[in-house]
Amino acid sequence: MSTIRVELPSHRIVTLRAKDEILVRSADRPFTGARKLFTSGDVVILPNPATPKASLEAHDVDTLALGDFHALRAIAVRLGWLREKSIEVSCINCERPFEVFPCAAFALGPFEERALSDAELDATLPMATPHPASSLGTVTFAPLTLGQARPLHAVLSRSHLRITKSFVSGMGITALGDAHSPERIAAILRTCSDESFHAITRLFLMTHYPPRLFSMARCPGCGARNDVDAPYEREFDFEEEQRDSASLRASNEKTPFVSFDTFAARAEASYAELVPEEARRELTFLVEGGTPACDEGGDPLLGSYVPPHPGDDMNPSRSGEITVFFRTFRAMWDDGEDDDWEAELTETIEHEYEHHLGFLRGHDPKDEEERDEIDAEAVRIHGKRALIRRDVSAFGSDLLDFWRRTWFFWILVLIAMVALTWSKN
Repeated sequence: MSTIRVELPSHRIVTLRAKDEILVRSADRPFTGARKLFTSGDVVILPNPATPKASLEAHDVDTLALGDFHALRAIAVRLGWLREKSIEVSCINCERPFEVFPCAAFALGPFEERALSDAELDATLPMATPHPASSLGTVTFAPLTLGQARPLHAVLSRSHLRITKSFVSGMGITALGDAHSPERIAAILRTCSDESFHAITRLFLMTHYPPRLFSMARCPGCGARNDVDAPYEREFDFEEEQRDSASLRASNEKTPFVSFDTFAARAEASYAELVPEEARRELTFLVEGGTPACDEGGDPLLGSYVPPHPGDDMNPSRSGEITVFFRTFRAMWDDGEDDDWEAELTETIEHEYEHHLGFLRGHDPKDEEERDEIDAEAVRIHGKRALIRRDVSAFGSDLLDFWRRTWFFWILVLIAMVALTWSKN
């Protein structure tokens, strides 16, 4: 049998014990398939033996918090206990479509290391607290176990959605505006606008799925980081609903971003204002309209700096380069992340020029800060010990590869050393 001890989003620590041979079920039926995995005996959920008065009796999966069950779904797929189907995503950077299995790169490290304490990645909306829900006022959710959510899952498994009091109870809605009875809340949901209904389903997902339940898929074309929900199948598909909602259609009416020519002209003017003329003679300034480069963490860059190269037998000399990436600025504008793109452009050029000054001084603290930030983000997502294991494994693989390619040379060296020793004797 294989075992793994993990912390769940509720901070409950359990041991998962799987049989050597289990029936690998499909995750296409996300709730019933996963539930059967844990009720069939193929995988049992044991309590933490360190807990005082802990019983060796396995947990009933229906008694787990709904968020814990969703985390177990992702873990089970990642460990090969459940099958998932692939999905196609379009790269956020180069827009290239590519196929990915959502849980293939799901980070187990923080669950194994009991490190689910990140203020952002491990946060969910609080229970029993009213949350704004569009024109319907506020909505309040009660804590839910998997067993209590089963009526919702049963409704969602049918071909047509019927909003009844069972649907409301399965979502754990205890109040919607002034309504408190499941019957009255169901009646409101049946007649409300799509925008209001989607607002409530989004809040439900934010209540039971911590942001940590995702995986990173690297684009095979440009290397950009594309975050994918893991587990991917959820009670409601908020992205699809959002595309159909009136609020999104209204947001698409936002003033389009400036043209490349307008952006380039402003960038050239800012560069001339911010960088002294003497320094500009040593630098090349580029405005890139194609696919932006990415940093080591896979995030598309606003700007980049490449130090000068004095030239050698293999490469000609070149000046230092500062580049700004038009499409990254446009993407931020379209996503509503930054309405003052000109101020961001100014800050980006200043930042890249600081890299150049650091290079001239022989020490670039900005570069160190950026690398530290990328490393810290990797620890947040993957876990410290998991990264150490990965680095050790990579070192071992490199060493083994080195030996495979050079073993004959080292044997010759050994023979020569033995022969030299014998000759001296």
